Amino acid sequence: MWDGFELPGAIRHELRGFGQTSLPPAGEYSHVEDLEAALGGEPAALVGASFGAFICLKVAAAHPGLVSELVLLDAPLHDRAWSDEIVRYQHEEDGLLEQGDLRGAAILNADFWLTSPEPRDRVVEMQERAFELQAESEAEETTTETVELGAITARSLVAVGALDRRDFHEFAERLAREIPDARHAVIDGAGHLPALEQPKETARLVREFLA
Repeated sequence: MWDGFELPGAIRHELRGFGQTSLPPAGEYSHVEDLEAALGGEPAALVGASFGAFICLKVAAAHPGLVSELVLLDAPLHDRAWSDEIVRYQHEEDGLLEQGDLRGAAILNADFWLTSPEPRDRVVEMQERAFELQAESEAEETTTETVELGAITARSLVAVGALDRRDFHEFAERLAREIPDARHAVIDGAGHLPALEQPKETARLVREFLA
């Protein structure tokens, strides 16, 4: 867990293509199936942030009986158009990656998503590592971009950093509205990565919800 963000008894599931977990060199894979397999058929509380939250969201919708509680931190949805500022950022990132400038793309990520300078170096390091792993693979994820929010039965917490981009505030409001048993929360002083930017407050919020 990150400094200050600790959840006793939690098990961290690392997605392929991040951290120390490589992608297959070719073929297909599924983040959703990987997480389902990690649960081993036993109901569990899922806590995810950003893209990881989207994977948790899809598992909770596809297999409601596997998820007892669901915590989504700055979760995206992919069934609507992004704002112009996000599109510009994505184009700039794509250009840097096409040039092979993985470091530059990682710095762009940190500067765009973070509102606090303290975890910047850590985010750059983590994101550059992810780009390296993803560049080594030609595998494709088998996925769908739509999620049936009304199918989720887990008691849910939908949280967003107060300083995150407008898109994610709109996503959070919609998730809290369309997931049947959902609560909406805003984390002060945080942007897109509240577990890094405001770890103690984020951990407190999650622990109180799960308790």
